[in-house]
Amino acid sequence: MPVVQIATFEMKDQEKAEELLTEMTATMHRVTGIPLDKISIYLSEISPSRWADAGVVGSASDFPAKSRRKAYEEEETV
Repeated sequence: MPVVQIATFEMKDQEKAEELLTEMTATMHRVTGIPLDKISIYLSEISPSRWADAGVVGSASDFPAKSRRKAYEEEETV
């Protein structure tokens, strides 16, 4: 029985969250052949203030640019 966890920023649109869960279930079923009733998918929605990429908190105003850096020494290019 597969259990798939998807970690993401909070999803404000309930319809989109349900679509994601449905599509992930369908993909798991299509690829593995496992019966639908044996597939569990869940979303772990995380507040941007509790998520970081490249050492930058997701709620920071410069997150889009700085979260793409490869080293602390890199200058912001955006």
